[in-house]
Amino acid sequence: MSKGRGGRRPDPAVDEAVRRAAVELLLEQGFELTFDEVAERAGVGRTSVFRRYATKQELVLSAAEQLTIERIEVPDTGSLRGDLTAMVRAVYRVFGETATQTLARHALVATLREQAGATIMHAILDRRLALVTGLLERAVARGELTDTTRARLVADLLSGVIMARMATGLPLPETDEARALAEAMATAAGT
Repeated sequence: MSKGRGGRRPDPAVDEAVRRAAVELLLEQGFELTFDEVAERAGVGRTSVFRRYATKQELVLSAAEQLTIERIEVPDTGSLRGDLTAMVRAVYRVFGETATQTLARHALVATLREQAGATIMHAILDRRLALVTGLLERAVARGELTDTTRARLVADLLSGVIMARMATGLPLPETDEARALAEAMATAAGT
């Protein structure tokens, strides 16, 4: 294991305490959390947080990813439509949780209110795009698609449904609706 900035080896218990505190505060108060609040909640010094995250943006993005993209795995089902259906289910399982919906609302508010929030939201959406692009690359390798040029459109369809359903209070798609959405995403991808 490499040494941290201060020459000490990182302590996994402190790493976990800082991550947990950042996630809790992000859910409680949105993107307005501070390094001092994270340190206090984690029971560590402020420098312990700075050793792990150079900027607030890095800290918030890491916490947001823990709640979202890091928990989404899409199996290779052997077909684009199968992969898209599995992805829709995996993403909506995560975004169907109250905590994740709270995070999404905070992200939208932060995006509308300040540039820093918009930067973090763009970074989260870039991670989502990478997930979709990887899935489409598998389809290209199998010969189902010729390229991944429509990856952003496919990703936007996925996220757009989340935002529309959250705004209206309707549940996220399940079973038949999830399959129909996956079919629309496959069409958007170029099949």
